[in-house]
Amino acid sequence: MDNGYKEEIAKLLKQTDDIDFQIRRYDYESQKLTATNDKEIERLREELIKVEFDLEDTLKKSGEEKIQTKMGFTTWRTMDVKFNFTDKAIPEIETTYPKTATKYIKVTKTLIKDPLKKDILDEIITLSLDSLRLEAQKRKFVYKYTGGNK
Repeated sequence: MDNGYKEEIAKLLKQTDDIDFQIRRYDYESQKLTATNDKEIERLREELIKVEFDLEDTLKKSGEEKIQTKMGFTTWRTMDVKFNFTDKAIPEIETTYPKTATKYIKVTKTLIKDPLKKDILDEIITLSLDSLRLEAQKRKFVYKYTGGNK
């Protein structure tokens, strides 16, 4: 028993295809414009790098720490000490400063959901913890327009 639903579904699927085609067309046009804009942005970034180099070079040549103009200023900013460390830093700190190591080292733990969910569903472990629940999700609507081809 069809009650005209098949025709309505076919009509709506055709509409989705028409709309999708328009979206793809606008997306294509947008990509062409984006490519043009990307080239111009890249050119301007390169130009900006050159101007910033000239700005810095001019400040160096002046011998000044700061130059203020009506248009703005340029200056040398004092930077903090850069902090670099390797993977060996944590074990070395733990060994060298065992009493204060927790002040310098943070330990994080993360729940790895996929294997836990699989083991629960496969009944390898029992879901008996109050803090863990599996919840059935509402079914998801899906469609595909085939263009009348089977």
